[in-house]
Amino acid sequence: MKQKLISILIILLCLSGLFLVQLWLGVPFSVSLMLSIFTLAGLFWILEPIPGYATSILILFLEILFFANPIGLPLFKFTEGKNPAVSVFLSSIADSSIILFLGGFVLAKASVKTGLDRFLANRVIRKFGTKSRRVLLGFMFTTAFISMWMSNTATTAMMIALSYPLFQILPEKEPFRKALLLGIPFAANIGGVGTPIGSPPNIIAMSLLRQQGISVSFGTWMMFAVPLVVLLLLFAWFLLLKLFPENGSLELTVEFTEPEGGAQSYSFRTTSIIFLGTVILWFTESLHGIPAGVIALLPLILFPAFGILNEKDINSLEWSVLLLIAGGIAIGVGLQQSGMGLWFSDILKPITKPEYAINVLFLLCTLALLLSTFMSNTAATNLLVPFAFPLSMLILPGSQEYLLEVCLGIALSASLAMALPVSTPPNAIAYAVGGFEIRDMIKAGLPIGLFGLLLTLIGYFIFL
Repeated sequence: MKQKLISILIILLCLSGLFLVQLWLGVPFSVSLMLSIFTLAGLFWILEPIPGYATSILILFLEILFFANPIGLPLFKFTEGKNPAVSVFLSSIADSSIILFLGGFVLAKASVKTGLDRFLANRVIRKFGTKSRRVLLGFMFTTAFISMWMSNTATTAMMIALSYPLFQILPEKEPFRKALLLGIPFAANIGGVGTPIGSPPNIIAMSLLRQQGISVSFGTWMMFAVPLVVLLLLFAWFLLLKLFPENGSLELTVEFTEPEGGAQSYSFRTTSIIFLGTVILWFTESLHGIPAGVIALLPLILFPAFGILNEKDINSLEWSVLLLIAGGIAIGVGLQQSGMGLWFSDILKPITKPEYAINVLFLLCTLALLLSTFMSNTAATNLLVPFAFPLSMLILPGSQEYLLEVCLGIALSASLAMALPVSTPPNAIAYAVGGFEIRDMIKAGLPIGLFGLLLTLIGYFIFL
């Protein structure tokens, strides 16, 4: 505890010095404040002297204190009477993208409680047969599909538990064990890219796009992302088979147990209907006009109303993740309200040209991949996406397609950093099980991330 307090004190002292240096260099006061808040957020998210969600709340508090200035301190007035309202910053917590992600959490909680997730996994994996290569593909395909709709971490834990019978019949030194154990977390990471609710970086990108007047529907996101998921999944499957080939020809029979209560129980059928209805409404947003964030409220209402979820279930949702996402949205709001985005654009304007578009995309995606290898991909996306807007608009003014490509590229790259156990929670779960070394994860996970980066760059030439 003492060491953490010392770290926080050192960071604050350094930031105070940075703030004074910025003012001495002529940086506008509001921009200096926001740049200091941004730097503080980055250091706290990387070093974690306090939990990540607490850092997000700190960002909101500082932005309200300095920019909304509710106590009316003369030093923090932008211009007389024109400070943004407190609600402008508090809206980050109730952003429609966060409500959408909350809806995904509720769907996942009900699926786990009623056994819908295990039922789907059972039915899909059985279709792939008994040959080891096909069993691996079955596990990876099923993991990726389920992780599109529920937590990557929970999906990985469930699928590894389902694979335990296979590990019991495989010889201890069989290389295919590594392929199966690594394939599950890798597929969970890849599948999370497929839908807006699949991974926090997706929601952060969507929210900040919306701040710029660019609305990305559920179906539009999947139209771009699902082909990438399929290609990455096949690449990862092929790579794992090459790196960890089976000894001889293995025949594997996967045995499953039916969910408690069976597929005909009231809770199972009710959950299936609500789940399917919500997804259909998300896909048909362009027809009925109801925003995806509003539709996401339905499962939050219906599951408790029909007795599927109770107060304890709702309290156990991953609220800290929602707060962490809110921190990234708050940074985007702060960049707008402080004028930092415009200042940043003015600074870079002399050295930015349209022909640098592919270079900037490559740089931002590479940074996302690199940062997310060593820290939370949510925090990495929080730091990078806000700067993507002014930079993208500066290079290709008015090009919504380029802005969309950059934000999608950052979110994709952040989710595909899987070279180390610390890169993602699914990786950490698999590593805790044992059966492979860190170098095994590096030689399989790094090429997958680089292949995802390559696909992002190819997408630039296809869509622009």
